[in-house]
Order: sequence, then structure tokens, then C-alpha cells
Amino acid sequence: MMLELVVALALCADDSLQALDRAVAARPSDPLPRLEAAQRRLQLGEELDRALFDADAARALLPENPRAHFVFGQLLEERGERAEARTAYQTALLLRDDYDDARFRLAGLLFQEQQWADAASAYGRYVKAHPEASGARLQLAAALEKQGDSKAAERELKAMLSDPKTHEVAGRRLAELYERTGRERDAKRLRSQVEPPKRKLRDLNRSAR
Repeated sequence: MMLELVVALALCADDSLQALDRAVAARPSDPLPRLEAAQRRLQLGEELDRALFDADAARALLPENPRAHFVFGQLLEERGERAEARTAYQTALLLRDDYDDARFRLAGLLFQEQQWADAASAYGRYVKAHPEASGARLQLAAALEKQGDSKAAERELKAMLSDPKTHEVAGRRLAELYERTGRERDAKRLRSQVEPPKRKLRDLNRSAR
């Protein structure tokens, strides 16, 4: 059984899924092939109802496995069941506090639900572990501002200005924050520093006709 699972995972996507399905059929009470099959279907975006069934079964058979709850949460999120997905991610984090993928997905859901303080806390912990994650850092700044802490949002965006890869986008976001908080002069000054100068079109020569 385990040998078949190992072989399945070594195959290409379609053959791997077929082999996993054979493994599930051979031993339906074994949660690992179910979990792998669910994740593979999620990656392919195919038969998501079947994937959800397998992930739910794996979660029931492996209640202490954080990955089972995480995959189940992803599938619930795909179905738009955000409250249930949030619970699944929270369970995964209770089982493994450093499960950063689950924390990132949870932060996104909390942001969508406008739970700004909780979203900022989740993004903050994720960014601490992954300071290179510019998207998460921008979301952290947005959540901080939404919860009313514009100073903390400003500090986060300023910290991104020193990185050439995020200099322009962080500068734009910071200028927008300045504009929203009545600091028009600071916004104008910053935009002049981070936005490329507009190209002036050369005047066309008049036609001789």
C-alpha cells in the first residue's frame, strides 16, 4: 500500500491521481491516499466535490494531522464556505503553530471579513516568519490602517521603501495613505520620488501639404 502511494507521487499529475484513486479503492480506511488525492485534485481544479469528500474523510481519520485540516479548509474556501474554512485553518494552527501556509490563508479570510485586528495579527506573524513576502506585508499595512493604526501602517510601508523590488509599490501605497490622512504635501513629495517621470511627447512637424 505505502509502496503504491510512493510510486503514485513519483508519477506525472494524471497518472499520479489515477494511482491514488486505485490506492483509495484498495484501502478506503487509509487516510493518506485520500489526503494526497484531495490535494492533487485541488491543484488541478478538478472534481472538487470528490476532493472535499476525501479531505473530510482524511480529516476524520487523522484528526491530529494539521495538513488534513488545511487541505479541507482550502477546498471549503474554493466553495465559498469561508466561515467553515476559517475554522479548518484555525484547527490546523492549533495543531501546529508554525503552519505558515494556514496562517496566510486565515489572514486572507479575516481580511475579507473585515476583522482588521485579527487579520493584522495573522499577517504580522506571517510576515515575521517571511519578511520577503511583499504581498503579505502590503496586506498587513492595509489591515493596520483599517483598524485605525495608520502610524503602524506607515512604518510597515516605509520599511518596504528600502527594497528596490517593492520601492515603487510601497511608495504608491504610502502616498495614498498620506492622502487619506490629509498629508497632501507628503504624498506629493513621495510620488515625485517613486513614480517614474511622465514622458513628454515630441511635437510632430507640420505636414508640408
